[in-house]
Amino acid sequence: MAAAMLAAAVVLGAGVGVAAVLALAAPVGREPALVNLLHAMVGIKALIFAAAATLVALRLRGPVSLGSIGGYCTGLGMSAAALVWLWGLSGLLLGSALFYGGLVATYLTASKDQGLADGLRRALPGRR
Repeated sequence: MAAAMLAAAVVLGAGVGVAAVLALAAPVGREPALVNLLHAMVGIKALIFAAAATLVALRLRGPVSLGSIGGYCTGLGMSAAALVWLWGLSGLLLGSALFYGGLVATYLTASKDQGLADGLRRALPGRR
């Protein structure tokens, strides 16, 4: 149930990101090399997001409070929206702030999640 809520939050966040890209003006014309560099930077952010989402998904295999689920879904949903927005290369400063804000929200939720260490130990067999 919790994992499905997380997946829904990420998909909803990506949809919000698409809506933001469509609502914003087209990005200013940029050199192709700069566009490639910016897309590579967004790709690195996507790898960071994937790592955070994987750890949260592993945590959600065990019992989790509703507050923690809400915090994880909010943070990762916001980061997913920002990733899609950033790929459109418009509003880069605000998009980056939202991306890192989502990661910070996820981190703050994890720091208050009493069962985080036990949940990850249960999810990763052979790890004690």
